[in-house]
Amino acid sequence: MAIPVMQEAVEQAVAPLLGIMLVQSCPIVEDLTEFLRGYAPYRQGLEAFRDELENELLRLLGRYTHGSMLVIADNYQPIRLGREMLRRITDEVMGVLFESLTPFSANFIKLNDYSLRVQSLSALRVLVTRYASYYSQEDLRFMARMIRSIYPPHRYQGWLPIDW
Repeated sequence: MAIPVMQEAVEQAVAPLLGIMLVQSCPIVEDLTEFLRGYAPYRQGLEAFRDELENELLRLLGRYTHGSMLVIADNYQPIRLGREMLRRITDEVMGVLFESLTPFSANFIKLNDYSLRVQSLSALRVLVTRYASYYSQEDLRFMARMIRSIYPPHRYQGWLPIDW
C-alpha cells in the first residue's frame, strides 16, 4: 500500500527552499510526491530511503535547473544549491514522509532510531509533535534543549513548546 503523501505538503516543504518560480515552472513537486509514495517500510529503512531521496533530488534539480543548480528565491535573489542545502531540502521532504506515517509504536521505534543516527530536525519535529506521549517530560525537555542548541530559532518556532 502506498504512503498517503499529499502533493500540497511536499510543495509547502520545498517552495521556501527552492523558490516558488522553480516549483511552479516544473513538475518537481509531483516527482517528489510520487517518489515518497513509493516508500515501503517493509522493504527498506528510513536511512536507505533518505539516501535514495537525496540522489533523486539531486537528479531532479540537475534536470530542472539544466545543470546549473541555481534557483531564484522568492525575494528574486539567486541561490546556488550546494551540498548543505541539498541535505536540508532532503530532510524537509523526509519530514513530509514522517508526517504521513500512522503514529503507532512500530513507526515511533523506526523514527526514534532514525533520529538517533541522523541529524534530522524533521524527525525531531515529528517525534515532538506526534509521538510526545511515548516520552517522559524529562526526555521531552532534553530534546527541546538539544534542538535549541543546534538549530536557529526560526527553524523550530511554531512547533516546539516554550515551556520545555
